[in-house]
Amino acid sequence: MIKNFLLIVWTIFLLEFADKTQIAAVSFASRQNPFLVYTGAVLGISIATIISVAIGGLIGYALPTKYVKLVAGALFIIVGIWTMFSK
Repeated sequence: MIKNFLLIVWTIFLLEFADKTQIAAVSFASRQNPFLVYTGAVLGISIATIISVAIGGLIGYALPTKYVKLVAGALFIIVGIWTMFSK
């Protein structure tokens, strides 16, 4: 169980590092109270994560894992291609 938890923490850290949220936090912290920026960022990410986990839990309950992985993989590929070709 701890191994799975650490895998989740490490994966989320790597995926979130230097993304738009991090850049926004740096920008806000350069002009605002860093404690308020930290607190706001943690709260915002927490709310988004709660929503994501709730939706993921419902989807995981309703559909077989095989299909969830297939759709998630397809969405990542589609977003990647769209990002490459968008202006």
